[in-house]
Amino acid sequence: MIAEKKRVFLGSIPFCFLFILLYVTNLLTPIYEQKIIDLEVKKGKVNIPHQTSSEKNLFSLKGDFHYTPNQFYSLKNGSEELYSKIPGSFSSKKQGSIYGYGSYGLELSGLDPSVIYAIQIPHVFASCSIVINGIDIGSQGQPGINRETETPGARSSQIAFRPLNDGTSDIIINVSNFFNLKGYISGPIILGEASQIGMMFRGALIFYGIIFAITFSVALFFFMLSFFHKQSSFVIWFALTSMVLGLRGIFFYPHIFVILFPDSSWWFNFIMRYVSVPLPIILFTVFLSKSLKLKYRIPYILILSVSILYAISTIVLPPKVSVFLLIYYQCFAIFCVIYIIVISIIGLKKKRELSAWIFTATSVLFLFGVYDLMIALGFITGEFMIQIGTVFAVIILSVKVLDDYAGSIKRMEDLSGEIRLINKSLIRFVPNQIVELLNKKSIIDVKLGDNVELTMPILSIDIRSFTHTSEKLAPNQVFELLNEYFALVAPIVRKYNGVITKYLGDGFFALFPDGADSALSCAIAIQIALAQNSIAAPNSSPLRIGIGIDMGDILLGTIGNSTRMDSIIISNSYHAAEVLQASTKKYSSCIIISDRIYDSLDDISEHYIRPIQKIKNTLNKDVFLYEVYDGDDDSIRDLKYSTQHYMENALKVLSTKGVEAAGKYFDKILEIFPNDYVALYYKKMFEKINLE
Repeated sequence: MIAEKKRVFLGSIPFCFLFILLYVTNLLTPIYEQKIIDLEVKKGKVNIPHQTSSEKNLFSLKGDFHYTPNQFYSLKNGSEELYSKIPGSFSSKKQGSIYGYGSYGLELSGLDPSVIYAIQIPHVFASCSIVINGIDIGSQGQPGINRETETPGARSSQIAFRPLNDGTSDIIINVSNFFNLKGYISGPIILGEASQIGMMFRGALIFYGIIFAITFSVALFFFMLSFFHKQSSFVIWFALTSMVLGLRGIFFYPHIFVILFPDSSWWFNFIMRYVSVPLPIILFTVFLSKSLKLKYRIPYILILSVSILYAISTIVLPPKVSVFLLIYYQCFAIFCVIYIIVISIIGLKKKRELSAWIFTATSVLFLFGVYDLMIALGFITGEFMIQIGTVFAVIILSVKVLDDYAGSIKRMEDLSGEIRLINKSLIRFVPNQIVELLNKKSIIDVKLGDNVELTMPILSIDIRSFTHTSEKLAPNQVFELLNEYFALVAPIVRKYNGVITKYLGDGFFALFPDGADSALSCAIAIQIALAQNSIAAPNSSPLRIGIGIDMGDILLGTIGNSTRMDSIIISNSYHAAEVLQASTKKYSSCIIISDRIYDSLDDISEHYIRPIQKIKNTLNKDVFLYEVYDGDDDSIRDLKYSTQHYMENALKVLSTKGVEAAGKYFDKILEIFPNDYVALYYKKMFEKINLE
């Protein structure tokens, strides 16, 4: 628990800095040094209060503006007095339709002729042009008298002007709406000195720009994070949700996207505004399911299906239809939010890790979303605030997502450590070299029936008279003795890159991919190590071994079934190596190698090797078996070496000149080395032949 709290604390530090940055930006934004005074427009007229040179107030103008339907460039209707409220929609203009065109008029008085003023007109969600004192100064899109002549706008307007000499100004806003069901002037008109309006707009641009930068940076961070740890799939859905919410913010006031890309089409801006309504719901619903591992199938499918259909409709259907459907989708969005909150509450009850944080973030988004919905439905006026709510929700969730991500990495590391331990355990049953010989990267890649043909040395080793020794021991003593023996011998095999393929009680087989020199060096090292360590059973002499080494073709593969699989080696050399190992008993030798091993050695002169038996191979050629006596005591090794030429001659003449000629050489060997067991073996064999 302490470690988890520490992760949350450390993970929250960078996001706290983001909050501080946002707060400092708010403080430094010039609009906060200004006072905005609400002025009521009555019958299309408003008088601006006198200000001293030290005052830098802004004025919010709202109320009843002159309205002239079906006519542009009219300050006020000449036939009858008509007024329409700003902020307000076309439905209040007494023309019986939400679509149409006309002019809003405002008569300003009380202005200082020496001051340059500016007005900020919010986005009208249709199109408009601004005329001040009879001069066209700015526009949002291009108003028209019908659908064909209108081009909707995509941003708000900041227009500078100088009052007339008498301190008055007439402002006409030509408005048309033939595309948007909700076409209206969304907020009051802001009036003030041009420098103050500019500072206000730049401050808003910086503030909302930082909101976008924070949201998008966090989203991008988690998006990149998801590629490094794909097991935490909920992270990418959180990243995508944050990314869409961040992008949505730049298409609303202060219309950052349009400022950056002034040539972008109204159609693209419209699609991005409307498609960014269902997309966050889709992505956040999936994120909720992935992170809490909790969902109710029917509402889950319903939310995704309806949201996807509406997202598609905003792209393929005419804007008029998309806007018409929006009101119904906004009502459906309330159901989506309720589902999200319910799932979060259930997650809280089930003590799911992210549930409390998701509930908090969702509640924040819900409150801001309700506020925006009230504006969209016309119940209240103001600017959409969802992007501000978004950054709060994203940062709240980011802290916990980052903590959960760190926790998942910790769990992955623990699992990896456990897997490494399991792999180490598996290596004791299936050596890595076996996997490598099968040309596999890991044991998990090995499949039933995998096989490979190889040519390499095979070593067979066995303890002399072990059966007789073990009969005198208790079972636990037998295992202790064997484990002590294998603990000494097995590391030597690994040192020479050998692979123990099978244990056979007191012996084993081993392969040596590095060749004959490696196999022989290993055998000699084992012989010397046993002599130096004197491993023995209680009240018994030290263990003695026999080693046989042959070179041949082997077939290595896997057999068994889907539930139990084992590696197997098929080779005649297996049997040959075992026969050579058994021959060490006959000659009282320690190491016997075949002619194939002998011929494969890089430098025979590095070893003490003598022939001990001449046989016919499968091709009916004379070949020799060889005794390797590098590991014998120095005195014995010297005696064997001094008589080696007699041994070679004896074996050569044995098959050509017979027993009597060979016997003379063996006699000379025994004169020099009476305990040469190979010579003694042949002498006893010759005596039996003579008796017969």
